[in-house]
Amino acid sequence: MPEAYDIAQLDLKPSSEIHALLRQCPDIEPRRYRDGEFLMVEGEESSDLFIILEGACVVERPGSTPPSILATLTADPENLVILGEMAYFGTQRRSASVRSAGCTHTLCLHPHHIEIIVEEFPALLQIIFRQFTQRLLEANQALKDLQARFSMAPEKRMASPGEVLFSRGEPASTLFQLVVGEIRLEGDGKSEVVTAEGLPQGFLDLGPFLAGGEHPATATVESMAFLVAVDAAHRQAVVRTCPELVLKCLEGRA
Repeated sequence: MPEAYDIAQLDLKPSSEIHALLRQCPDIEPRRYRDGEFLMVEGEESSDLFIILEGACVVERPGSTPPSILATLTADPENLVILGEMAYFGTQRRSASVRSAGCTHTLCLHPHHIEIIVEEFPALLQIIFRQFTQRLLEANQALKDLQARFSMAPEKRMASPGEVLFSRGEPASTLFQLVVGEIRLEGDGKSEVVTAEGLPQGFLDLGPFLAGGEHPATATVESMAFLVAVDAAHRQAVVRTCPELVLKCLEGRA
């Protein structure tokens, strides 16, 4: 369990806003955490936030073994760190765990203290702004990464009558999605003309593409067609983007 301490033992400058903040808010608790003790635990509901005055903390996701370390934060009287500030906006469920690495000296605040900081303590407010900016950058990058995972990076193509998209027995390394037009499929003595409406979401040979197999028929453009082509490098993106269709295909229903 954390213990109380006297911040006078820290090398804070007399002009530090921390002294003024504590005079104005005597209910702020100085807490000292020993090595390995948790300031926050992922999933818990809490409105507390912390100013790290001195020491180091590890931000981690405990779901894996060993836990996945997201960041290591260090603080000293000249470089303070604020944690848990999202509690001010009502986000009270912790998104990660934070544990002390060594001895960590903190101040435990409540959301209403942020309002006082916003109004009267510009240096501390600047720290919060910097961290909000970093959170936005991280969220933006995470969104880009997520979009990349689901992006099939399709290539748009116009195809003329008589053009062969693929031949029977060739590796199904490209997935074609027919948008407009007609395609003739020929194989095993059969020949049929298909349109986008008659194909599962317009895809030609989805099964062989997913399995890395071969085309069972030759596809020839029957009339001017507009298609989208997805290469094998984005096979996983197809699975993520069309999970229900992929499941039906694996079950032999598409």
